[in-house]
Amino acid sequence: MTKRVLLTAVGAILALGGLAAFLVLQGLDAADKWSSVLSLFFTVAGFALALAGFVTRGSAQTADHAVTGGSLHQIRNVTGDVVITAGGGTRSAPAATPPAEGQGGGTQSAHGARTAGDVHQIDGVDGSVRIEPPGPTP
Repeated sequence: MTKRVLLTAVGAILALGGLAAFLVLQGLDAADKWSSVLSLFFTVAGFALALAGFVTRGSAQTADHAVTGGSLHQIRNVTGDVVITAGGGTRSAPAATPPAEGQGGGTQSAHGARTAGDVHQIDGVDGSVRIEPPGPTP
């Protein structure tokens, strides 16, 4: 454990112990009223943190634990056309302008992916996307 995690855990345990001692000393009726008030504030704080998480989430793209037998593409916020070829290559027109506001939010991930073929995760392309099938081998 890092020092920061250890101090956070100790602080949380001490705070919960102090709160429990305070409520025990208040008596059953007063402790019930205090817990109602405290739960309101914890609920509001939890809602605010959840809302902040949704609003500020990054645009991370991960392939997590990907083991591919083919190819894996994650494409986001491209202004122009995207062509994915059967051999696993990806071409895109150079971005002349930044992507439109609000385009391609959230994350793309492939949690524990083990592919024997292609996986494409495409988001926020201001143009056309073409996935070329495999052609005849010469």
